Amino acid sequence: MKHTQRSRSRRAVLACAGLVTVGMLAACTSGSDDDSADTTAAAVETTAETAPVDTEPAGTVVETTPDTAAPEETTPVDTDAPADDVVDQTLTGDAPGVTDDTIKIGITYVDTEALKAVGLDYDLGPHQDVYQALVDDINADGGINGRQVEAVFAPIDPTNAAGAEAACLKLTEDDDVFLITGFFLGESTMCPLETHGTAVVGGGMTPDLSARAVAPWAAWLPDADQAAAVTREFADMGKLDGNVAVYYAVADEADYTDNVKPVLDELGIEPVEVGVNDAPTDDRAASENATRLIAEKFKAAEADTILLVGIGVTSWPATMASDTSYRPQLLFTESLGARSFWTSADTTDTTVLEGSFAGGGYGPDQARWEEATFQECVAILSAAGIDTPAPDGFDPDDKSNQPYQAGFQACPDWWLTKALLTRAGANLNYGTLDAALDGLEVTIPGDPTERTYGPFPAADGDPQAYIYSWDEPTKNMVLVQG
Repeated sequence: MKHTQRSRSRRAVLACAGLVTVGMLAACTSGSDDDSADTTAAAVETTAETAPVDTEPAGTVVETTPDTAAPEETTPVDTDAPADDVVDQTLTGDAPGVTDDTIKIGITYVDTEALKAVGLDYDLGPHQDVYQALVDDINADGGINGRQVEAVFAPIDPTNAAGAEAACLKLTEDDDVFLITGFFLGESTMCPLETHGTAVVGGGMTPDLSARAVAPWAAWLPDADQAAAVTREFADMGKLDGNVAVYYAVADEADYTDNVKPVLDELGIEPVEVGVNDAPTDDRAASENATRLIAEKFKAAEADTILLVGIGVTSWPATMASDTSYRPQLLFTESLGARSFWTSADTTDTTVLEGSFAGGGYGPDQARWEEATFQECVAILSAAGIDTPAPDGFDPDDKSNQPYQAGFQACPDWWLTKALLTRAGANLNYGTLDAALDGLEVTIPGDPTERTYGPFPAADGDPQAYIYSWDEPTKNMVLVQG
């Protein structure tokens, strides 16, 4: 296979340059089927009710006709490129999609037409138009280090895992892009990063998959170590002073054992019970039954606080909403676990969340929209005639009407991509791109705290962990700390 062969070449080049680091080659969120539906929500910044997502990883890689590998392109160093904060321009590496004058960037996004085909009429905004407007803006200003950006689009059907595979093959095999950014479905980042050795900006990271990637990777979504930061915040707030039990889905076991448990051990917090929901996520009855059995053990242990770890914990509030006899305080290490419950079309009673807290990225949506850097992005879109409406102008009960989501996906993607490519300098290849991530400072639209990137686990910029509390009157989480 053309790109599989090339990926081995890239691994060798980066290794020789001394640039292969766990941080730069970080991988995506857990590939288990149990959490990938919520991972879809995280990546697209929509909620889990978007669609019943089939995220079974593709079992095979599509073979292509072998061909003779062309010599790798080398790009002459532009001596007129800005000298400030540009990495060593003598570094070398593969450079697909790069010429003296252009950079070819692949962009993926949720195919809402595919959702409509299965009866889900969602308005998530004009993704392609938004990305193109951002690309046009930088091209009109001279491009990136003198190169014009050529955007290549590949919409993804989120209801079918084969859609992500097809998009990957198109962008890597057919279009031979330098980098892919946008929407990634679960473990689909491994297709470009591992199988085809193509750089990625976006998706979610875990240390378990980092060694599999053979191309540079940066992300703006928090990686797994944020759960540890959130747990510390809960402890500092005194929320873990009672009888604490821990609940998580089996897919998030590594999140607990690698990130949360070490913090609890350090702080001397011994859970009275640990409950693991190992039911298949596509078997709702089994998942609810497992949750009820775990709840009985928690009640018997007199647990008054439940620490819910990871994004696959929605079954707890969904199952226990009807059980008013047991209402411990709920602490979510990842706000998406709570969000996918309260925004679900199936949810009618949210009182189970009263008194709960959740950790996660900056928010809620209206605060993200109002953040200064996001407003810079909105100004670019407005100048291009594209409306990016504020979230508070829409009925929160109408989950299908979220046209601002296109901006929430594209603005962070493009800001990070642009900053990384700019810092890599005029001699653009995977050597300089890899080096550019280490020490990169950038404010991501929708998050007011500047991030500093580096080797994993800083390949997400180590975003600040924010803490939210549930506000029943407004049916939303409200920022309380961070």
